[in-house]
Amino acid sequence: MTARRKALDPRWVADASGRIVECILSLEAFRVAESVAFYKAIGGEVILEPLFSECWKLRKRTCIPTFNPDLKIYEMAEITAATHFESGHYGIHEPIGVELVSVEEIDLMVVPGVAFDPKGNRLGRGGGYYDRLLDGFPGISVAVAFDFQVFDEIPHTAHDIPVNFVVTETKIVEVQNEH
Repeated sequence: MTARRKALDPRWVADASGRIVECILSLEAFRVAESVAFYKAIGGEVILEPLFSECWKLRKRTCIPTFNPDLKIYEMAEITAATHFESGHYGIHEPIGVELVSVEEIDLMVVPGVAFDPKGNRLGRGGGYYDRLLDGFPGISVAVAFDFQVFDEIPHTAHDIPVNFVVTETKIVEVQNEH
């Protein structure tokens, strides 16, 4: 799945990502959120950068993950239009010189993944980083993916944290779960 995503035409990724961004902007959960968390796309993932500037325009607190090598976890950091980035863990661009934000302070978190199902289960890269971020997260979680990444059912375990929404370029699936 990761290889298929990396092989996508960049113009197609940009177009499909734009449609996904529009879907996120239409969510009531996004409209009422005062603080949001996204990620910086790598390897053909859904591109969310247009949401950053939209959030700043709407004066929403905007956060992305940054890796803590001592604890071997991702933590959320607030970013602004002036934030500088450098290549970090997994080659992901991470903010430098920023304030950390507790996940309890975030209203809506948009998460990546390799595969998803309509029950909100997500298959990540295998490190459990987002499961740890989502564990105890009180807000609304939104998985973003391209249609080909959504399956009827994917393998999951008790420690996997399902999301509240799965958003693709053609649909928004609101998940009925206890999270």
